[in-house]
Amino acid sequence: MDYDLKPYTKTESGMRTISIDGDTCRILSEWQKILRKRGVKHFAISYDDTPTIRLSVQNIIRRYADLAGVPRIQAKALRHSHVSYLINEFNIDVLSISQRLGHSSPDITLKYYAHLWRGSNEKVAEQLTGSINLTPAKSSSINFVGNQAVKNPTQGLFPTKSLPDNDIGT
Repeated sequence: MDYDLKPYTKTESGMRTISIDGDTCRILSEWQKILRKRGVKHFAISYDDTPTIRLSVQNIIRRYADLAGVPRIQAKALRHSHVSYLINEFNIDVLSISQRLGHSSPDITLKYYAHLWRGSNEKVAEQLTGSINLTPAKSSSINFVGNQAVKNPTQGLFPTKSLPDNDIGT
């Protein structure tokens, strides 16, 4: 079978290097040993050392979903699941996700995945708890009366001299 590898991707940012974790490296290394025994040296999913067509990937996913007794999914759902996992489990930021996916802009990532960051506000509040150390002053050198725009009929809207304690004006 003849084939040509395209030296480009859909967008320029699609040409990227993706860092992977040690567990995945170990699994791929073991898989590579199996493939080499079968004569496959250039592709991670191949029967005969030629590129696998999209339909074959979908067939593989369908076959193993049926064997596992789980719902069938499209291959692109694996990409979405990966993003969902990174956001929900590790709260990875939008810029890192965007670069990992090869999006030309974080705006594209947000268009499809913004809903996954919805719980982030609560996480921020949790992280802030206990992080602010406030020691109140023992005494004050100002006479703070709350809203400094206190209306006092004798002094106008913004008084130029301090009001007596507990006299907020009328």
